Amino acid sequence: MRTTFTLLITFLISGVLWAQEIHTQSNAASVANEADATLGWTGGAVITSESNDVQHGTFAILVSSSGQASGRDVSYTFNVTSGQVYSISIWAKRAPQSYLPAFANWSGFANFSQRSILTTTWTQYDFELTANANTAVIRGYTSPINRGEVEGDGFLIDAISITPVVTDNQAPTAITDLTAGSTTSSSTSLSWSASTDNIGVIDYEVFQNGASIGLSGGATSFNVTNLTAATTYAFTAVAIDGAGNTSAVSNTVNVTTTNTSDTQAPTTITDLAAASTTTNSTALSWSASTDNVAVVDYEVFQDGVSIGLSGNATSFNVTNLTSATTYAFTAVALDAAGNTSAVSNSVNVTTTSSTDTQAPSAITDLAAGSVTSTTAVLSWSASTDNVAVTEYEVFQDGVTIGVSGGTTSFNVANLAAETSYAFTAVAIDGAGNTSALSNTVNVTTPESPTGGVTDYTSENSNLSTVNWQANNLLASGNVAIGTAVNPAYRLAVGGNVVAEEVRVALQANWPDYVFETDYELPSLATVERHIKAKKHLINIPSALEIEQQGIALGDMDARLLRKIEELTLYAIAQEKQIQRLREQNEKLKELTLRLSALELKINSY
Repeated sequence: MRTTFTLLITFLISGVLWAQEIHTQSNAASVANEADATLGWTGGAVITSESNDVQHGTFAILVSSSGQASGRDVSYTFNVTSGQVYSISIWAKRAPQSYLPAFANWSGFANFSQRSILTTTWTQYDFELTANANTAVIRGYTSPINRGEVEGDGFLIDAISITPVVTDNQAPTAITDLTAGSTTSSSTSLSWSASTDNIGVIDYEVFQNGASIGLSGGATSFNVTNLTAATTYAFTAVAIDGAGNTSAVSNTVNVTTTNTSDTQAPTTITDLAAASTTTNSTALSWSASTDNVAVVDYEVFQDGVSIGLSGNATSFNVTNLTSATTYAFTAVALDAAGNTSAVSNSVNVTTTSSTDTQAPSAITDLAAGSVTSTTAVLSWSASTDNVAVTEYEVFQDGVTIGVSGGTTSFNVANLAAETSYAFTAVAIDGAGNTSALSNTVNVTTPESPTGGVTDYTSENSNLSTVNWQANNLLASGNVAIGTAVNPAYRLAVGGNVVAEEVRVALQANWPDYVFETDYELPSLATVERHIKAKKHLINIPSALEIEQQGIALGDMDARLLRKIEELTLYAIAQEKQIQRLREQNEKLKELTLRLSALELKINSY
């Protein structure tokens, strides 16, 4: 099996040839940190991870044709530097059912040539290409460009490697904002903004009074320990790139450790609370404690036994609980001198049951409205459940015609004029329990508005007997208005579109998952680094992507709402920080007044 490293460093006699792996997705095609996922890979084909047939590691990616006109491609987009030469290696093989899949239609490179995937055994395909843009896309197709679609046609890819071929002798930029925080009698925490480099910074080295004390492992923070109480230290740092180039020395931050004579404990937590309790977890939260010096951490206890530290956060996610069980949680605050607050209030939590066998209540008020010759709108009141109703299924004459997506309404289409139908529905919960059948609502569609004349369709479009201007337009193929038919889209319009309302029905999750307790909100430092490197927000397409691919309204609205919800979380965190600073300021004011009063007494003697 081929061994591939994410970071490749080759030393040549003439100098250092250095290349950093650009393909960094943690997915099945990665050569490091791979996971059972297909992150970073998009396209019209069916894209899944494969564990039974791999070339490297545990997973590969299987690309299968959906049989649709635009359902046979997969692509990966990444940033490049125009004029830079890139070495690209992809291991691939034909799937059992396939007809010469190929790597084709790559963009962003000046000298790419299409290559077919010829064999059913794993083969390495190597490309050395020169970028002619700032963004590049590599693509694969499940069959030749000039061949029709066959559902199931496919190929597998694994062990993707994309590396720039360059000689690097440029040092990273110097750190200018080295700072220290959470200083105790024996430790301090250093942090800084990321340095930049023409290729990439891979590590940072930290110095204490001019002597190296270690590497940060690529992180922009470093915890210094084993310091002496009431002592001043000078810290600096340098950035290092993959070729061994070292930046100039950073600014110096002077730190004086605290005195070990601190015997005052932090204030007691009085508002410990629990929320979002499931069968095996709960989320604890509380207000920040105060201390004469500083609170440095919080320890959480489950039934009197310590289960961990919060990392100085005022929240803690408890996992690995047993369903339908009651637990008692408490917490204490810790300062740098090891003083511990009194035990907090106790919050009792009972996890939910994992055996849900109770069905939702039956729908009793199913009704129909807005009935036309071909459509009807069904609606009903929400069912109830011991846990939660997650879906509703609708039946027409006893045959299922779809689910409502969790809403209490359903649009029925493709009905025949002057015909009677019987509709029913059931409620479904998360455990798959189904309610009893609802009441039956009978609907009879009226005659066609044109007195029974058939709709205008692909089959009768040229008949002189059809007055299609007064009827519905039904087309089995693609439709174009003011432009040529685009086979990738059902409707192509050359010009503006106006409507009273446009509804985009999303199949993906609406971004309220941002407010779930397990959502990993990126730090503002991470956001800043991404903006500096990419010139656009995380998970928002770049201007070039929009220019090339346009905007999918539903997807973009979801992405924008995700940013708004993330911004709300940042604002909440900032408000809490402001409140803590206000409290500290009030204490400083109180201390200043006491010192002034003491000074007056001293001066009066």
